[in-house]
Amino acid sequence: MNALRLALGLMGVLSASAAVGATPDCAPVIESPWVRAAPPGATSLAAYLVLRNPCAAAVEVAGAESKDFGMPMIHRTVAEDGVSRMRPAGKLVVGPGEALRFEPGGLHLMLMRPLRPLAAGDVARIRFVLADGRRVFAEFPVRREAPAAP
Repeated sequence: MNALRLALGLMGVLSASAAVGATPDCAPVIESPWVRAAPPGATSLAAYLVLRNPCAAAVEVAGAESKDFGMPMIHRTVAEDGVSRMRPAGKLVVGPGEALRFEPGGLHLMLMRPLRPLAAGDVARIRFVLADGRRVFAEFPVRREAPAAP
């Protein structure tokens, strides 16, 4: 009887471990990424992209990280009393088959404290951190102007 309980207990632990370690095959996709070039010595830059979710389940974006910036943040531009201000974006959920547009004057990445000089033609490495712990990486070309719409 004890051997049966032990075997059932071990099977439960192993199946729970497998479920925790499993990662979904589907992940969001970063499209059309770019960073707006800034003057030398600038302490912040902005990045734009489209984050598309081709998956069957919603994904939540928890934040951003980069080896090229000391403090990447996700912001939203809002108008308050006739003045444009940047505010933390808050909870970002991308539904199945939906996309979030990060664009000038709206949702964007604020890239604070560059860790190296970045000029037009360079590439910044940025990744989104999802609420489930996965990360979605892309290289963001540094450009003076927005790329032409696809």
